[in-house]
Amino acid sequence: MKSDQPNPEFRRAPELQDRILEMHSAAMREMSEPRDGIRPTPVTFLILCFFFTMWGGYYIGAYGGDWTGTGMNEKAGAAAPVASAPQNPMALGAEVYNACTQCHQADGKGLAGQFPPLAASEYVTGDERRFAAILLNGINGDFVVNGQKYNSQMPAWKDNYNDEEIAAVMTYVRNSFGNKAAPVSKQVVEAVRKEVGANGPWSESSLAEFAAKK
Repeated sequence: MKSDQPNPEFRRAPELQDRILEMHSAAMREMSEPRDGIRPTPVTFLILCFFFTMWGGYYIGAYGGDWTGTGMNEKAGAAAPVASAPQNPMALGAEVYNACTQCHQADGKGLAGQFPPLAASEYVTGDERRFAAILLNGINGDFVVNGQKYNSQMPAWKDNYNDEEIAAVMTYVRNSFGNKAAPVSKQVVEAVRKEVGANGPWSESSLAEFAAKK
């Protein structure tokens, strides 16, 4: 006996077809091949690029300063920079003397038979030209300090320290370890540097000859 009621599956057929079409449409979109061609750049984007380029150029021109290290310094035009004051020679000399402590020791007494003392040394407190010549070109071989003979090498400092640094360490040593002597100026070291030139390390005799040229 046939029922007069319609088949439920028949009533759902349109709904199922819509769902199937929707599923297939999504799959077809994923499988579609890309097309060749160029999409035109939106005019709005081009206008924005032009606007920001013009604005950036104006900003750099108006606030870029003079393209120097002080161009953005608000106080740069107020006054010329003040030259720094010369460094305290005793402080600078103490700093440079750190390179000497391995040989001459922190107390300036040296090492017996190896490195001569700087305390109470005529080479230190005496002729400043001779002292500067030793530091600039070094000394090698036998020489006598405070009645004791030494045979060691003092390296040349002329290529490692400038005139101000050498004058400062001379001033420091001449006024440390119980020494009391006049400070040494940068000009003295500069003059001795020009005088001795590129001579090799001094010997005791050649240093004496140099000191005698006053």
